[in-house]
Amino acid sequence: MNHPPAAAHTLLPFSLCCHDWLDSSLGVSAVCLEESLLGFEIASRPTKGSFWRQSSTDVCQALQDLDTASEKIRCVMIADKRRLDRETDSQPTGHIFSFVIGNKVVIVLNTAQTAWDLLEKRGEIYSSRPRSIMGHEILSRKMWGLGMAYNDKWRKWRKVRLTATMQRCSLTLDRQLQHSCLNTKYAVNYQTFQMLESSILLHDLLDDPAKYSTHFTRFSTSMAFTISYGGRIKSLDDQVVKDNAEAGRAFGSAQIPGKYIVESWPSLLWLPKRFQWFRWEFEKRRLIDLQLYLSCFQNVKRRMDSGIVKPCLSTKMWEEGPSEETTEVEMAYYVASPFSAGISTISSALDVFLLAMLHFPDCARRAQAELDSVVGRSRMPTFDDQSSLPYLRALIKETTRWRVVAPMGMPHATTEDDVYEGYHIPKGATVFGNIYMISKDPELFPEPEAFKPERFIDATDPRLVNFDLPFGFGRRICPAQHVAEQTLFITIARILWSFDIAPALDKEGKPLLPDPDDFRSNLTARPAPFDLQLTVRDSETRKVIVAEASQSADALREWEG
Repeated sequence: MNHPPAAAHTLLPFSLCCHDWLDSSLGVSAVCLEESLLGFEIASRPTKGSFWRQSSTDVCQALQDLDTASEKIRCVMIADKRRLDRETDSQPTGHIFSFVIGNKVVIVLNTAQTAWDLLEKRGEIYSSRPRSIMGHEILSRKMWGLGMAYNDKWRKWRKVRLTATMQRCSLTLDRQLQHSCLNTKYAVNYQTFQMLESSILLHDLLDDPAKYSTHFTRFSTSMAFTISYGGRIKSLDDQVVKDNAEAGRAFGSAQIPGKYIVESWPSLLWLPKRFQWFRWEFEKRRLIDLQLYLSCFQNVKRRMDSGIVKPCLSTKMWEEGPSEETTEVEMAYYVASPFSAGISTISSALDVFLLAMLHFPDCARRAQAELDSVVGRSRMPTFDDQSSLPYLRALIKETTRWRVVAPMGMPHATTEDDVYEGYHIPKGATVFGNIYMISKDPELFPEPEAFKPERFIDATDPRLVNFDLPFGFGRRICPAQHVAEQTLFITIARILWSFDIAPALDKEGKPLLPDPDDFRSNLTARPAPFDLQLTVRDSETRKVIVAEASQSADALREWEG
């Protein structure tokens, strides 16, 4: 253990080392912790004490001492935490806290200022990733840029070298190609597909509004597949969708902190491979995943040779081809990133949008009035209307703030010892920007539980003007942010233009509002299914939806095959 400077306090109020203590003292299952650590919030005011590896009795006594001092320590699922705060009127008192799981120090940043100070301003030492033996090293052989350490290799992959025409991208991988092919300028290239696919989505909602969440998932899956491979997904029953979902579940399982003993005891990797029982399942899974990614990537090459593929990440990679620096396997993993990671966030955000409109109908009506004034009723909104719809743009930002879909975001890791406000943050610590708590920070968002798009209109705080909180922090911010923002804009604009959104009614005709805090959490959070009424706004709107869907279906054939 690195010792802090004498003037700094070690930022370790307590550690999580004992399953019995978790089960008996906090009333939550240790299995739950292992299955979804990122869904937990463990909050306390930092203290000068440091509890490293005490027995459960010692830890319980320490907790009693803290309780006597009016400290609050809680351990709850992030989805249920919203309800707990509402019912108990309690809030965590620490803006930064830590705990230990296994041999890892985990630090959580609870306020906007803390995250800004460390993850943004000190990004040089807070931009790495914690080691992931099962997910990053064994399952994917360090192929995913998402899990790469912040080092010379990652910096090389991040560096952007574009021609003035934005037509070719360097073969230095990952953030380099993602930022070049997913950045603001290049994201415009996806707008045609986004408008066509959103027209199909509106028709699906018109036909069967009860399956709104399924429609959103198919829509976001198709968007992600297009970015990766230049193709289209017509049904969630497509085999490639099922295979990708299986790969995603395996990767998610491998990423759960504390689930696999090798994460806490990496010396087990010194054993001969035939004795490393923990890797057997994931070695088999890796071969299956590799076949999936290579198959999709090589299929793009065949379509390029036939002249029937749309520009995408895969075509950019094939234009340069494999090299000594970049193998075909690396290329296949790289282009799979949007398809593997970009589905649930968009579909969950659209679910949240409907939930918000049910609870705040005045905001929906105001956005509809703006749309009617700018767009009219004879055509659907397009991207050309975006700059003329300030309230709608603010409503979308507020939707992503009001209920975040990635409560803890992706973990960062420190590459050097650091001191912040008198607390020592050790090298190698895992650091989370607690997006959920930051989105409720009253200093940045007064009345945080209120839904107020106005907070983003005429804002001067740079954190509101360039609102990217839902996409992460600093140098590891989501590279597909601009594409995601475009997708949310065109989809939400068209839904509001097309439909009135209202709660379902009970047998007595009274509205049934869904619980705004009932979420299903894993690494992302999604509202529990709810009933609603989506009513087309008038007969002429119905005609426009049907006509646009028919034309879009014809145009989208260029993306099929």
